[in-house]
Amino acid sequence: MKILRKTYYFIRFLGFYLAKLISANLYIAYDILTPRMLINPGMIEVEVHLASDFGILLFSNLLSMTPGTLSMDLDRERSMIRVHVLYMDRREATEKEIQSIMNRIRQITE
Repeated sequence: MKILRKTYYFIRFLGFYLAKLISANLYIAYDILTPRMLINPGMIEVEVHLASDFGILLFSNLLSMTPGTLSMDLDRERSMIRVHVLYMDRREATEKEIQSIMNRIRQITE
């Protein structure tokens, strides 16, 4: 039964990931093509709630799929990750998306 649940979460995550990939690329392309760029760069720190190394690796790589984010550094305790954000004015929405990615990865890896 556990393998069915993990398979379901994985398929659901794949759909989520593909939707975010398309959305992120369209958002960045729109910003580049408009006459006035909307970027407002900055750094945020996000608490990591993943136990496995694979989960943290997957999270740090997929974090780049959120529009305008890039994982920069993971602390030694593996509890905080520093993220470069292009749109600081959307900070709350970005943090929600990051938590959503982390929760979905937790469902797959734990």
